[in-house]
Amino acid sequence: METAGIIPFEQVDIWNVTNGERFSTYALSAPRGSGTVAINGAAARKVQQGDEIIITAFGWMSEKQALHWKPRVVFVDHENRLKPGPHVRRMLAKRETLR
Repeated sequence: METAGIIPFEQVDIWNVTNGERFSTYALSAPRGSGTVAINGAAARKVQQGDEIIITAFGWMSEKQALHWKPRVVFVDHENRLKPGPHVRRMLAKRETLR
């Protein structure tokens, strides 16, 4: 969550690539470095262990702000560990404090 800039209780959309389901929920943190991605409650019926999912978060901003917006894109492996690569190193080097 930290690398993606998602904060606890932030609304996120889940897009299940495996079965086509799409739904909104909120983010809860797990122990740092655990690789845990868990879907709880009624939404848990929409995702099965091993499904490939995309987690998205959106922001609202002015058109002027949007022209300079740089989205954070995070890729993980089959154990939900950050995939090494220049995009990850850049994000970790530029950690920003969320306000």
